[in-house]
Amino acid sequence: MSGCGGGGIDASQPLPASFSVAHAMTSCLWQGPVGTAANEVNEAYPDSGATYWTAQFQIPAGARVFLKGQFAYSRYMSLNSYQTNNAPAVALTDYQIAPDAGSINPFVPGAARYAANRNYTVEIVPTPAPGTTAPNTLYADSNYGQTITVWYRVYVADKGADATGGVGLPDLQVQQANGTVLTGAQACNALSPSQTAVASPLLPAATYAALRDQSGAPLGFPAVNPGVWMAQYNTQYGLQCMFMGKCGGNPIRQVGFFANLDNAYVTALISRAYGAVVVLKGRLPTTPKSFQNVASLTSGQLRYWSMCTNEFYTQKATSCLYDEQVPVDAQGNYTIVVSRAADKPSNATSACGSGFITWSDSGDGAGHTDDGLLIMRNMLSSPDFANAIQNTKTPGDEASVVGPYLPSITYTTTAAYQALGCK
Repeated sequence: MSGCGGGGIDASQPLPASFSVAHAMTSCLWQGPVGTAANEVNEAYPDSGATYWTAQFQIPAGARVFLKGQFAYSRYMSLNSYQTNNAPAVALTDYQIAPDAGSINPFVPGAARYAANRNYTVEIVPTPAPGTTAPNTLYADSNYGQTITVWYRVYVADKGADATGGVGLPDLQVQQANGTVLTGAQACNALSPSQTAVASPLLPAATYAALRDQSGAPLGFPAVNPGVWMAQYNTQYGLQCMFMGKCGGNPIRQVGFFANLDNAYVTALISRAYGAVVVLKGRLPTTPKSFQNVASLTSGQLRYWSMCTNEFYTQKATSCLYDEQVPVDAQGNYTIVVSRAADKPSNATSACGSGFITWSDSGDGAGHTDDGLLIMRNMLSSPDFANAIQNTKTPGDEASVVGPYLPSITYTTTAAYQALGCK
């Protein structure tokens, strides 16, 4: 499956009636939502272009668990199961899900995104994925009776739709060992699901302090100037590289913090010790322009791209821009300015040719107010997009692999950036 891009706006097409329905944002199974909005749980380094829901439950021996839902009116949707270390186990992505009889999957390139019949059924199985997987099956990498963790994601709900993509959350159905089928509250009671969002654990405060507050560390530590991007492999390697300078070897790629298997990430630490304003310059990959209710999706370099600022310790996202929100020049190049709201240059606007994301006043969220963390996401890269983050293989190859799509990171002042004027 390649990324998707293009697709024209069908202005004559009425919005679905479900867009005006007030869908519930939680259920007896799904908790959250996780995201950056005021009413959402801001954890696990979320993205403002997406909304997530979590479910944690047990499947009794002999029971079968099904999710029955509708394909969202959105750029992307998926289900991920997780290991006990919060690393993803298996992903079941929108285009991989066969629709119910009489329905269509709108995420297949060229399909009608606004088709009315868009139902699907997915089974959650509490076993590791076999060599040959069954269709419409999410393998939970566990056993019957053990706790299963699943996250449901919707990225860029269409204009006019709510965070669920205008279709609500998938419903639960449980078939008991004796063949009895349960729905609604009875189905939930059979699984004993958690009634709170799955928490992404923080580093112990003492561990983080030992890494962050090292005696003799240079000004701006752990950031460097100019900034350097680091592909994400696993939590232990990331901490060693960021805070101890141990960035070699061949680490396994198993990103924690309930990451999405369809994404690859690069991160960079920044510090106000080097300047109050950070300027990012790079080339934007081609992606769909789905927000404006496009009729269909076609191929592109990625399905989705975003840039976010975060508090490293608390895992909170402060501000993000996703692909459709980033102004580009005729060659597809962008400039994104990063600063505290109080330091924002007056010309850091789309009208002047640049995007803007806010740097948290709280820094890392643990008392280091000069700190910042940047995260760039690449989702579902096309096989012929050689510059995708997914193609990084060893630490240090980020610049050579991602090339012009890996933005430069430079520091300046508010006054100096304003002196550049408006393009």
